[in-house]
Amino acid sequence: LSSNARQACRQGAGMSEVRIRKMRDEDLPACMAILESWNMAPRPPSGDTPKPERTGIDVANGFVAEVDGRIVGTCGYIVHSPECAETASLAVDRSFKGGGVGFLLQSARLDEMRRRGIRRVRTETDRPETIRWYVERFGYRIVGTTPKKHGFSLEDVDCWTVLELDLITT
Repeated sequence: LSSNARQACRQGAGMSEVRIRKMRDEDLPACMAILESWNMAPRPPSGDTPKPERTGIDVANGFVAEVDGRIVGTCGYIVHSPECAETASLAVDRSFKGGGVGFLLQSARLDEMRRRGIRRVRTETDRPETIRWYVERFGYRIVGTTPKKHGFSLEDVDCWTVLELDLITT
């Protein structure tokens, strides 16, 4: 990421420098805690939820944001084919929300997907402000909706808005 992007994030949030790095196994508890605070933590199948939205985190395709050694954000992606991937679980500690951490995480995973030859990215979200953010900041287009499997993220919204991004033209 550019030093200008990091500087803007730092100034905007009044915090120490945000460091984006690849996720490690030892980051999982902190990542799970952040995801849980947004009702987005992966869960195993159960009698109540036989097919959960997410059952785990792929550390190899994950990133974290650190501030002063503390993990304050996480994201990942799932590769579906050599040219198609799906974003997974972008979440930022609520005390850092609005400071540019999510933008840095999203930029890092898109950069890595481009380097891997991914051409098309799918994203599902249920939050109107997040939908706008993906469209306005990254050039996604809304392509439809899909039903949720259970009360994940916003429990009062029963479907995901499906967005797609062409990584070749952005």
